Amino acid sequence: MSAAGYTTIYNEVLRDRTLSLEAKGLFAVIKSFVGLPDFALSKRRLGYACSDSGYLLNAAWKELKQKGYLQHYFSQAENGAFCHVYNLMQHPSEPVDFVYSPSIDRPNGDVACISGAQRDYTNISTSVLRDKTISLASKGLFALVSHLMKIPDFVLRPEGIRAFCMEKVKHFSTLWKRFKISGLLKQHRFPSGQENHWTYEYKLCETPDLETPYLTNYHIDGSVSTVATIDGFLAKIKTQVSRIRKNVCVNKKDKPRAVRRRLRRQIEQQINADVLRRQFGSELTGTVVTAVCNIKYADKLFIKGAAVTQEHREQISRRISQESMEHFLNSVTIDFGRIENPVAYLQTSLYTYHQKLLQPSQSEPVSTGTPEQPLADWELEWLERVKAKRHSQETE
Repeated sequence: MSAAGYTTIYNEVLRDRTLSLEAKGLFAVIKSFVGLPDFALSKRRLGYACSDSGYLLNAAWKELKQKGYLQHYFSQAENGAFCHVYNLMQHPSEPVDFVYSPSIDRPNGDVACISGAQRDYTNISTSVLRDKTISLASKGLFALVSHLMKIPDFVLRPEGIRAFCMEKVKHFSTLWKRFKISGLLKQHRFPSGQENHWTYEYKLCETPDLETPYLTNYHIDGSVSTVATIDGFLAKIKTQVSRIRKNVCVNKKDKPRAVRRRLRRQIEQQINADVLRRQFGSELTGTVVTAVCNIKYADKLFIKGAAVTQEHREQISRRISQESMEHFLNSVTIDFGRIENPVAYLQTSLYTYHQKLLQPSQSEPVSTGTPEQPLADWELEWLERVKAKRHSQETE
């Protein structure tokens, strides 16, 4: 029952090290609603009282049932409607999951707390348990820490708290960090007199405090420093993520721009890629499609070191067709083993080839942004490069 802003939670549940923190938090949330007028237990209703996803909530729900802390019975009324009732157990019992019971005389969604003679409870702030911005794991930690801090001579340490949890070290450390970030726990660190050795004190907040620092350091010289406020910590994380994304974008600038599927399908239809695949194979056809996409849609296009204007790129793109691609591929032999970047090679070759097709139909040569000069045949140019490379290899 929840009274005067507090909910009594069974300590045996909190100390059960076979139960996850999410399940302990869900148990405490359910207990905080028991006894409220017109309350009907459902996972949808519980979803409004925590920040967890439906997947995590459903996992904690199943865990409580499997461990015997939540028993589920149902019956069917005369009008055919189903009535679901639940028992919240102080001690783990035999799992009862969706068991038919014809003698149910309780309203749909009713929850009854079944407790023994032992009166071993801890009062937990109801407002924290019903706060929809706090996760189930943080609520479970809040309830467990509240219980442990009331034990005489108990020294609160993360290692000691983990002894009552089933989480592994790495997972527990993450949940402990989130617990502090939620503003429910304040940590004070004092020098112990030994080098690089500190003693700790903790303060539990009845309401989330997101303004004051979650860690305060007290130095030997009397000065005080803080790590950050919660808002500052979140702002720092946001800045780091933004910087990481920016660096990733910079590192990928030298790579060809990924073309969307819709645009790529348009290119495939323009050159009739299905026919080309049957003639020249999937690998070569796919590389050709990517090269044509770069010619038409890339942010910038450089041919032989010179930037090509968008107007001329559009003229070249309109000239590319199935017939021109078949003529081009039948007139050349491409050895992918000798080409470091086949896409870049093909987009240069295709551009030069289709530029020559355009020249007879134009009164003036089209400028690519550099002084006009006669263009050498691309195939002869490529053979000269291969010949020079082979000659250098033989010389070495």
